[in-house]
Amino acid sequence: MGPEEAADWMARTRTTTLLVRVAGATVLELDRPEAGDGAYAIDGTTHLEATGELPSLCLPFQVLDDGRMRHDVASAQKSVAALLAAVAADRGLLDFDDPVTTHLGPGWSRAPVEHERAVTVRHLMSMTSGLDDLLEPVAAPGEVWRYGLGPTWHLVKRVVTAAAGLDLQEVTDTWLGRPLGLTDTVWVDRPGMSYLDGRPFEALSTTGRDLAAIGGLVLAGGAGIVSGERLAELLRPSQELNPAYGLLWWLNGRTPIRMPMVDEPIDRVLLPHAPADTVAMLGALGQLCHVTPSLGVVVVRLGSTTGGLGGMTGSTLADDLWRDVLVPMGIG
Repeated sequence: MGPEEAADWMARTRTTTLLVRVAGATVLELDRPEAGDGAYAIDGTTHLEATGELPSLCLPFQVLDDGRMRHDVASAQKSVAALLAAVAADRGLLDFDDPVTTHLGPGWSRAPVEHERAVTVRHLMSMTSGLDDLLEPVAAPGEVWRYGLGPTWHLVKRVVTAAAGLDLQEVTDTWLGRPLGLTDTVWVDRPGMSYLDGRPFEALSTTGRDLAAIGGLVLAGGAGIVSGERLAELLRPSQELNPAYGLLWWLNGRTPIRMPMVDEPIDRVLLPHAPADTVAMLGALGQLCHVTPSLGVVVVRLGSTTGGLGGMTGSTLADDLWRDVLVPMGIG
């Protein structure tokens, strides 16, 4: 497959950025920018700032001067937050087994005090806190795997900033941005979604190149930024309830899998057409970064989808990228 065929796939799938690196070298980088700044609604429709008011719940994007796109990468930010937590742990600022209350104080949830005190940072990162998206208890910590769409997992960022004594942008710039040479990565407010105190969720807005650089850190075994031991902890099954989930990272080659908003486990691997050792950042509407150590490959895809919430983690888009683009390129 050549660039023209890849561009056709991008048009069919509403992809704005497609970037493939092999052994650190960019072998494909295509951009198909939107007509202006705006946002994708959660149903996948495009709304431009110049043509009217943006939806209350949306993923903002910007067109940069060089034609590349900067996107709110949705839940792909979870994996970046995991790396920040790993750096904090390497620096002795927190331990994954710390109670969340140690860093945020009491009253950070709507759970009884006994439940709240039992929830650790690891529980938040493994989606096993036993709290729902209103931070109310539904099970004891560690008993149920439930993918967090609300504030539950976002509190990992508050734990990291509390432990570091820095705001989120400072932490990201200091620990990842400057060491990796990131030039386009910023935290912005997420419209329509907020913590219990009313403060909007932070959304990671970044580009394909910056996300690929973060993927390159993983490919390099931590690149001296995250210890190899700590990185390995993020990238292995974090519990037995969903072996395809590490600590805020998705893992290929594991069965069965549990997916967001799906009650029953599914007897297949996450990405059937990708190598088993692929690990992934995945977000709504098909925001993704895949890292495959056995091939030395980092792949980034950003944009919207034709399927709305079908483009959430668990859609076929992430695997279709391997089947329709990467394998025909001779990758995989």
